[in-house]
Amino acid sequence: MTTKTMAFNVKITATHIIKPSSSPSDHLKTHDLSLLDQLSPSIYPPIIFFYSANPNSITTQLKVSLSKALSSFHPYAGRVNGDVSVDCNDAGIPYSEATVDGSLSDLLKEYDLSLMKQFVPLTEESVNLDHTIPLLVQVSVFKCGGIAIGACSSHKIGDASNFFTFIREWANFSSNDSPILVPDFSIASLFPRIGFLNFDTGIKIPTNEKLVRKRFVFNSSSVSSLKSQTSSSSRVQAVTALIWKCAMIAIKKYKPTTVSSTAMTLVNMRGRLSPPLPETSFGNFVGSFLAEKSFDEGDEIELRGLAGQLRHGFKEFCDVYMKQVQDPKDGIFAILNYSKDIGEALGKNGAEVFTFSSWCGFPLYEIDFGWGKPRWISVTNTPFKNGIMMMDSKEGNGIEVWANLEEEVMAIFEQNDELLAYCSPSMCDDGR
Repeated sequence: MTTKTMAFNVKITATHIIKPSSSPSDHLKTHDLSLLDQLSPSIYPPIIFFYSANPNSITTQLKVSLSKALSSFHPYAGRVNGDVSVDCNDAGIPYSEATVDGSLSDLLKEYDLSLMKQFVPLTEESVNLDHTIPLLVQVSVFKCGGIAIGACSSHKIGDASNFFTFIREWANFSSNDSPILVPDFSIASLFPRIGFLNFDTGIKIPTNEKLVRKRFVFNSSSVSSLKSQTSSSSRVQAVTALIWKCAMIAIKKYKPTTVSSTAMTLVNMRGRLSPPLPETSFGNFVGSFLAEKSFDEGDEIELRGLAGQLRHGFKEFCDVYMKQVQDPKDGIFAILNYSKDIGEALGKNGAEVFTFSSWCGFPLYEIDFGWGKPRWISVTNTPFKNGIMMMDSKEGNGIEVWANLEEEVMAIFEQNDELLAYCSPSMCDDGR
């Protein structure tokens, strides 16, 4: 049993407001939100990049380059006006500097997830949050010279792809002092918002449940084996099928009255449109599809069958829903109707919903601020029950899975023999 590295003390030493180095043109001073932005929750997904670096002049370099990146991605430096727009007024973003009483190498020996929230400027425990601020940053310097860059971006103005594009451009300015990525702000013209919208997405944030997040790492060999077992061409789909199966088994044991389980999988829609939108499209371009499994008495939960359901749901999403979305007459109604169906599925009595999101394929481990690639990339706890997030491992074809489950469900889930056949105990972080 390992020892927790709870001795880490992350101390905020200063907080600045970083403003863009130049103001947007007059016609860009108001960024209209789209219908997809309007339907998105006001949450702040976090990400943390850990680097080995010499801290001399790093903080100055990061602040200057961040200011330049904000000039290109001007909505991040503005203030959100409800579900309507972003006032690109150059108000700037909070940028905190911190020192860490510990070494990065010690942190990476343990991968203690309980420590991660110290490296981001915002956590689920944060109070009095100003939801008009689109972005917050924290830079923490370890006593060994290592550095952690933590950031939280409002989902109201953009999705993960949007967020990562911005961070890549920030790194470009830091390492090359030149812009490379050009954001596209046309989303509101494609999916204009609805002024009278009063819509419940069905997404609920629990307030009385104790949730536990743990990390499970699948190496490339395990992923390849899973692809073969599930007849999947997609490594994400293969891992999703296994996680869904093991989570269902845990739910059935803990909550015998549960009648079914639904997997809701999020999809980046940029490349699914015809013609495809550029990856630098600014805003929310995320959709989702559902796959459902009923808990009929005596019915075995079969891995290959679950993978088949996921494939069918994804194909229907691409072949049917994406075509409806682009209908010039009825596209907006397709989005609303589909969102309504999702909300009803999430609220169905006796159903346990697991939400799967993937950051796989984003070149996160290529993000270099001028002192090399990340040693590790992490997230922190989120308040969503049954949230499953995946990202590429540093080695490439492997996948890290972050599961956020009820404490009692997690205790069953992490002991599943089939899960451990692909993810050995030494490759799991159980916080001990």
